[in-house]
Amino acid sequence: MANPVSGPIVAGMDVCDVGGQKVGSVAVLHRFSEPPDPATASPPEEILEVKTGLLGLGKHLYVPMSAVQEVLPESVFLSRPKEEFESLGYYEKPAQLSKVD
Repeated sequence: MANPVSGPIVAGMDVCDVGGQKVGSVAVLHRFSEPPDPATASPPEEILEVKTGLLGLGKHLYVPMSAVQEVLPESVFLSRPKEEFESLGYYEKPAQLSKVD
């Protein structure tokens, strides 16, 4: 299933949960040029890094692009409520990002 991404995702865009509540803003969209994972034969998924808190000084979220429901000109909407972010592991930095830093 393709994500309804109608435009580019750029730093500073608002990020909202499925209910429309703002949860932060886009820090960066991580794209990976690594070869596909031999176990799955698929490339690593892009990760949307989101700054939270006042002035972006809170925790960062690491959201897989498969969780993006819709992209509008100034906002990104996720497919889940913010109450589920912790159980989904969005607060944990993915291993492939640790390699990049």
